[in-house]
Amino acid sequence: MLRCSAQRVPFGGAVLICEYATCLHDGRRPEGLREASVLDPGSELGALFAKTAWLEAASVPAFLRLAEELQAHGAPEVLVKAARRSAGDEVRHTRAMQALARRHGATMPEVDLPPFEPRSLEEMLRENAVEGCVRETFGAFVAGWQGRTARDPEARSTLRAITRDEVRHAELAWAVDAWAQERLSEVQRERLHQARRDALRLLGEEVEGHQPPEVLMNEAGLPSREQARTLFQGLSALTA
Repeated sequence: MLRCSAQRVPFGGAVLICEYATCLHDGRRPEGLREASVLDPGSELGALFAKTAWLEAASVPAFLRLAEELQAHGAPEVLVKAARRSAGDEVRHTRAMQALARRHGATMPEVDLPPFEPRSLEEMLRENAVEGCVRETFGAFVAGWQGRTARDPEARSTLRAITRDEVRHAELAWAVDAWAQERLSEVQRERLHQARRDALRLLGEEVEGHQPPEVLMNEAGLPSREQARTLFQGLSALTA
């Protein structure tokens, strides 16, 4: 859903502020991330690409934090390295999506993220279950769809490249989840599974409210509501 409003600025000017709300952005949203709006988006495509770039940028500190926490909790080095590599991937994704946004007259908002506080293994795993196992996995599905269907050739090429990385990020989330199972009590495991079920239910509700503008389905390859439902059914089967 695209929401735009004009706000007056000093000396008689005005600025257009747009928020594009969708369940379909990929990236790992870190704890405490403050929402941002796209200023002077230029077009609906610009607003979409700028907001996607913003979320990719926010994923960089999320993966760096994950790497540090995995190391602190004694996770295998292969998982730590994969998390660090994922942070580097997100830097490239940010630049690529920024380029698409600029091409359509939009600028990525600033990422406003407070300092991270120490947290327990279970808290780390809960974020991984929600943002990784559910939302990043779904984001990889959607990016793959866009990489096949976007009419804009630059967007299609960019999203194809991003999809390969996002699939690895989703695989990392599930690998972290599997590694941690034996380190949790039965009660903790059930809480983790419930968090994943809750995240899946919420995502399903967002899919039902998903109705992108025609230009975003055509040029950026966003799935329609029916197509998003099909992708969501695939995710539901995977996470069952």
